[in-house]
Amino acid sequence: MGIKRTITIVLLVTLLVMVLVFASGCGVVGADVRLEGLNLGMVSMEGKPLTGLPSDKINLVLNVAAQTIKVRTSANGTVLTVVPSGATITINGDSVSFKGLKPDQVKVEWAVQPPE
Repeated sequence: MGIKRTITIVLLVTLLVMVLVFASGCGVVGADVRLEGLNLGMVSMEGKPLTGLPSDKINLVLNVAAQTIKVRTSANGTVLTVVPSGATITINGDSVSFKGLKPDQVKVEWAVQPPE
């Protein structure tokens, strides 16, 4: 095998490895997962209701990789499964619960209605 052919093969293999590394190393990009207009419910501290909050409604923004959201119903309510992260959101009546999320993946925003 000639030196030129060996260099060409080494360069092609290196290029292939770099493409595979960059392709697998990129984070999964997808849609934002937003739950809007959730009822915060009664907010209390040490048994006393808090007053002066901007609203009793909040929006939750989930910072998870979301390419697909699977929806199913169960005895516990409606279950949303975020793929590929695996996080689940269960909605049952007025309650919303999460599984598979870290606290830093959930952002809470006040859902303040603009004045009319």
